[in-house]
Amino acid sequence: MSNFPVVCGFEGDYGFKVLMVDRSSTMDDVCAVAADLLAGVVVRPVAPTERLRVRLPDATEPLPPTLTVAEAGFIELETIEIYREPRVLAAVRNDA
Repeated sequence: MSNFPVVCGFEGDYGFKVLMVDRSSTMDDVCAVAADLLAGVVVRPVAPTERLRVRLPDATEPLPPTLTVAEAGFIELETIEIYREPRVLAAVRNDA
């Protein structure tokens, strides 16, 4: 049950949105909720070569993807930024 509100600034969006997540949601889960609601609607779709990350405003480093909302100590309506970074794709090995 999604019952914890966070305020999300999604890279490329014109404004902030309220997302409903669980306190047990990881940062990857929060990104998935944001992508489901916003990507392809108010921002461009997430490319296979991109990964979404969460950081706090004015932070330079993302929060760990497995960190939960509760572990991060978020308060209701905490403001977060969701941004895109290049996804590291596994190299294709060719043993011919």
